[in-house]
Amino acid sequence: MPSYAEQPAATRPTSDDDEILREARKRWVRCADAEEEQRKRIVAAKQFRALNQWPDAIKTAREGGNAIAGQPPQPPRPCLVVDRLSQPVRQVSNTIKNADFGFDVQPNGEGADIETADIFKGYLRRVQNQSRGESPIEWAADGAIEGGIGWFRLRTEYVYTNWEKDTLTEELFDQELRMERIANNLTVYGDPSATRPTRSDMLFAFVTEDLYRDEAESRYDAIDLKSIDLFAATGDMQGWADERENTVRIAEYWRVTFKERKFVWMKDGSLLEGEAPKGAQVRMRRTMRVPQVEGFKMTATQVLERWDWAGSRIPLIPVIGEELNIDGKPLLRGIIELGMDAQRMVNYAYSGAIEIFALGSKKAPMVPGAAVQNYRQIWQTRNIYNHSYLPYDVWDEDGRQLPPPTLDTSEAPIQAAVEVMRVSEDAIKASTSTGDASLGNTNPNERSGKALQALQAQSDLANSNYPDNVRRALIYAAELMVEIIPKITRPGQIVHIMGMDDEPQQVIAGQPFQPPQAKGQPPTPRPDVSVDVAKDPQTLFKFYDFNAGKYAVTVTVGKATATRQQEGAQALGELIPHLPPEMAAVATPDYVRQLSFPGAQKIAERLEKALPPALQPQQDGQQVPDPQQLQQQVQQLQQQLQQAAQAIQTDQVKAQAGLQQAQIKADADLKMAQFEAQKELKLQEMKNANAIAVARIAAAKSALDIQAESQEERLSTGIELQHEAQQNALDRAHEAGMSAMSGAQAQQSQGSQQAHEATQAAQGQAATDAQAEAQRQHEAQLAAQQQAAQGRQE
Repeated sequence: MPSYAEQPAATRPTSDDDEILREARKRWVRCADAEEEQRKRIVAAKQFRALNQWPDAIKTAREGGNAIAGQPPQPPRPCLVVDRLSQPVRQVSNTIKNADFGFDVQPNGEGADIETADIFKGYLRRVQNQSRGESPIEWAADGAIEGGIGWFRLRTEYVYTNWEKDTLTEELFDQELRMERIANNLTVYGDPSATRPTRSDMLFAFVTEDLYRDEAESRYDAIDLKSIDLFAATGDMQGWADERENTVRIAEYWRVTFKERKFVWMKDGSLLEGEAPKGAQVRMRRTMRVPQVEGFKMTATQVLERWDWAGSRIPLIPVIGEELNIDGKPLLRGIIELGMDAQRMVNYAYSGAIEIFALGSKKAPMVPGAAVQNYRQIWQTRNIYNHSYLPYDVWDEDGRQLPPPTLDTSEAPIQAAVEVMRVSEDAIKASTSTGDASLGNTNPNERSGKALQALQAQSDLANSNYPDNVRRALIYAAELMVEIIPKITRPGQIVHIMGMDDEPQQVIAGQPFQPPQAKGQPPTPRPDVSVDVAKDPQTLFKFYDFNAGKYAVTVTVGKATATRQQEGAQALGELIPHLPPEMAAVATPDYVRQLSFPGAQKIAERLEKALPPALQPQQDGQQVPDPQQLQQQVQQLQQQLQQAAQAIQTDQVKAQAGLQQAQIKADADLKMAQFEAQKELKLQEMKNANAIAVARIAAAKSALDIQAESQEERLSTGIELQHEAQQNALDRAHEAGMSAMSGAQAQQSQGSQQAHEATQAAQGQAATDAQAEAQRQHEAQLAAQQQAAQGRQE
């Protein structure tokens, strides 16, 4: 049986308790000394974020004072806090909260396989999903952005917190992993010698909790509070008790010890553990230092609980902000510390500007002392009270005239104060690496959208170390979980995982089983099935051995979605338009089902029924088709699709050829109709010209010039009418030709025969229109001749 992760022992003293306590107290002092300055900076950053941004001495001075030695009381001065740091902090913090950090597990060693890697992935996804209520990762990241470091932890919990079954089974001791947040990052004290970004090389660590004495006694029956008073705090951070607050400090003490294992490789090829026999020829020796993690719950004088952790590293995971190394000492800082001075500039600038504006009309005047001697109380309170008038004496005691008070009428430097405010605002952006585009302060009319995106990306890149550190911490946490899962999982244990679509699933670890036939049903263990049979992909049995092989872990970062189901629907929606029609038809039911709108399930079922039988999902109890049969059916479908595509392509070619012929025919008919219309127009113009010449000759013979002019006017009017009629005929002939072409194009899908019929109809219409127009022209000509004859008679 593997050792479980967390096994609290009884609260009994052991022989090595004193040694453990001395070691822990010594390491505690070492941690406290090493982190004292760092913790002061973190506390200052927390207070600064809570808007306690003015130094106490300056804040007290600006609050005003009482009257002293006859002097008037000092009025309070503006002490504004115009918070400009919260927005950059929220900008980076919400970027991390809006990201979707997903675990990915891959086989990385002999004995590992893809299916078991998917089970590990589902386990990690379930742990991550269960922790969303506490948001341990986001909380730790916020601590890193604020003060330079945040922490979260791994722990194990028993699956059953309450046993209601009639018989006791091994399930009573089943455990599973949890991710848990550490609300106060100052309660964690890490090994000062650890240098890795994930602090995976820590050999010890403390997680502290300060409890009231009565609370400590109720939690731990065997606690001895009197002995702790010897280690009471004296004002520093190293105390284990606080008499003023009536609290005692309870600490989790984690430590890593090493057990040596010696191995020998003999020249004959054999391998031995331990020492080689005397006189034996040795090729190589190796000493392996195997880490062992122990945990203790303790006070300064007493070990309250102890347990063994199944992993090889302490399950405390930090999220680092920005880390520097100054002469071998690490320095951690976040955005708050970088922007403190700039924020003070903003507060001073705004407070000073308001003060200048408020005191602009209350400048101290130049006044002779004798002139206000009798009215000193009024003049001393002129900046406090709004007096109706300010009296003064015109004559002194000797009768000499005194000059009147001189008031300062110069304008207050408001413009200079506004410029200081602007510079201080720019200092905030520069110190926090957050530009206008990232804060939404840029006018879109001044730059293009692409330029704004580039500026925002530049700002995001300046603070990209924070999301990258979160990703690094998650990879480390996933490595710890993949190492611990096999050690806390017994053979035959039902393991709950989370599928890619956020649906819960159940598998059995270390034992062959048959997957559930329907959702919500547990898997069926099959101890009568051999492991070799269960590993055969052709069978309906499954077998997952968590202890076989090694697995590598990575973390992917994407845009956050409410559920994995929404993420899958979004991905399918982007993929389906790029798939071939037959593949898009297969994926569409899943896409509709994941949309989760009312009636989506029924629509998805109808779409599945419309699929070919070989591609439809199998119902419960339905015989699974032969894979070769399915492949043949798919190939037949593909051939049918190809034949149909070729037939469609042939019909399209034929229709295209018929359309081209119809277009050529219509163009020729249109040109012929235009030519005939132009010819008729020319002939009619010639006839009209002859008629005008005859009319002029007849008019010349007339004795009256007035009548001849009248006759020519009437003839000209007739010619204009004829010309307009002929032009209208030409326009109608052109429209008839265009109508014939449009009719030919509209009949593309009906083939060349319909196009030919449309062309004949267009030609008939054009001929009819031309005949009608010729008749109208002939009638116009007769009318002109009659008018000419009538003119000659007159």
